[in-house]
Amino acid sequence: MYNRWIYLGLGSNVGNRKKNIRLAIAYLSKKITVIKISKFYESKPWGYEKQRNFCNAVLKADCNLSPVDLLEFIKSIEKKLGRIKKFKWGPRTIDVDIIAYKNTIIKSKDLTLPHRFAHQRLFVVKPLVELGARFKLNGEDLPLILERLEGDSGLETC
Repeated sequence: MYNRWIYLGLGSNVGNRKKNIRLAIAYLSKKITVIKISKFYESKPWGYEKQRNFCNAVLKADCNLSPVDLLEFIKSIEKKLGRIKKFKWGPRTIDVDIIAYKNTIIKSKDLTLPHRFAHQRLFVVKPLVELGARFKLNGEDLPLILERLEGDSGLETC
């Protein structure tokens, strides 16, 4: 039985970005139950700026995989969809991040939950609020984070 809500962030800036995200969602659906998907948002690259803009979305799902098993499953999907990691924050066909896994807190070499940079990324926070997420990131409520981040710039749909 599914009993663990999760939020996943998806992004792509190589090839047909929307198609890449939809394919990733289709593969994810083989082991998780997707509940809601946010709008797709265009965002500037984060971390390394000399690359094409990203198309991003967030999904809410129910999951019965452990956080580590979910991460392994995600990495297999990224590989299947042609992700090649040349350098940190570089271009990618697909990137799937675990934003939150119920109220689980993990800080390890391979996995940090909630996602360590989520509270700094409008392309994550805005879709979370859109989906009705009700948890804190970095000790702060999502609507407050959204208000602060939107002061820098808004997001367009892609």
